[in-house]
Amino acid sequence: MKNLAYTVATLSVLSGIAFAGTTSTKLSTPASQAVPSSAFGANEFNFDLFGTYQLGNGPFHAGPLTSKAGGGGLGAAYFFTQNLGLAADVACIYGHQNPDFGTGHKTVTQSTGSLVLRIPYEEYSIAPYGFIGGGVTGGAGTWASGHAGVGVEYRIVPNAVGIFADARWTYYGDSHSRGDLNNVQGRAGVRFAF
Repeated sequence: MKNLAYTVATLSVLSGIAFAGTTSTKLSTPASQAVPSSAFGANEFNFDLFGTYQLGNGPFHAGPLTSKAGGGGLGAAYFFTQNLGLAADVACIYGHQNPDFGTGHKTVTQSTGSLVLRIPYEEYSIAPYGFIGGGVTGGAGTWASGHAGVGVEYRIVPNAVGIFADARWTYYGDSHSRGDLNNVQGRAGVRFAF
């Protein structure tokens, strides 16, 4: 009887140890199966380098520059969440002046700020976005403006390096009773995320 009690006690202890070992093994996750990081994160700071191309809308509706103009600039953005952020950019754009405000070619400096809404698709490392904001353009007079646009970004390296392209419509208002002054501008460039 004594031997039977020792045998049952020993088997109980051994089965408890075996069961405990099995449970802890199932709960642990190997380092190779770590959860992948998000391509587009919250609390993310971005720095942009871009080229820009602007299309005017004729001699009286183009804004500071008429017809076609080009240049480049720098931008920065901060995303509070994965979807919502604030952005600012400065661009120098060279083109022919609106004849109502001067003749010849001119370089203007455009400074803008935007509220940005992006919708990341993590599995493809891509994020379409929309933005709305305002700014000031100087160099051929001083122009206040409002703008709205859409774009898309692709992250080559998640949370580090991406490429982007966007387009915006900019409204400068009614000047000298000539009608609504506006233009369309496209940008493309490289984005660095931190």
